[in-house]
Amino acid sequence: MKWGYNKELYSNYNMAIPIELSIATHCHSLITGSSGSGKSYALLYLIGMLLQAVSNITIFFCDFKNSDDFHFFKDYKYYYSGNDCYQGIMEYYNKFTETRTSGSSKKRYILICDEYPALINYLQTKDKQNKTKYANDVLSAVSEILMLGRGIKFGIWIVTQRADSTLFSNGARDNFMIIIGLGRLSREQKGMIFTGEDIPEKTYSQGEGFLLADGHELKEVKYPKIKDVDDWKRHILTFINQNS
Repeated sequence: MKWGYNKELYSNYNMAIPIELSIATHCHSLITGSSGSGKSYALLYLIGMLLQAVSNITIFFCDFKNSDDFHFFKDYKYYYSGNDCYQGIMEYYNKFTETRTSGSSKKRYILICDEYPALINYLQTKDKQNKTKYANDVLSAVSEILMLGRGIKFGIWIVTQRADSTLFSNGARDNFMIIIGLGRLSREQKGMIFTGEDIPEKTYSQGEGFLLADGHELKEVKYPKIKDVDDWKRHILTFINQNS
């Protein structure tokens, strides 16, 4: 599928050369960047590209902050917002566990979690108050899927402002095959998610940044403007409802 465009060629030569990577080999993605960096816009673009590339797929979408950008999902059966995100992740994990037991899946599944750290922080606060372990349930489930999901066609896309290692138990953060850093990243963030890479000091506009994929060198990436966002959303909704 297309994971954006080569920024240098797009910006300097007006050449729309896509960065293409197979979802079969690169099913786990970490998308990070500060507020206003274009994460939601990039995610909307990537969902469209995913559905163009893979016909037989079910998306689970967890939107903890109930963002206006993704409110068009509200009637979709696998859309979860606010406190229901815990249920959504655990339902996805149960589907993953059932598939591991059966041994294979003809269908592909993707779990998308927007504002993942906010969800974890919320669950941890509730756990302290109520002596529950909901946050640990989510951390363990996400970790297991990151480590074992690729072989049975289960992927995870995590969207976050910060990608602290505490959000991914047992070193699971290292299992992301694609890391996208958008906008202005702090030196700490660059070192955290692009370990060992020589990251140039540049100023990026909304929807621009870096992409690092397993087996490939670091690239600058740009997400193009969607001409008709409402139409884009309608096509996404039509497709996922047909395949759910």
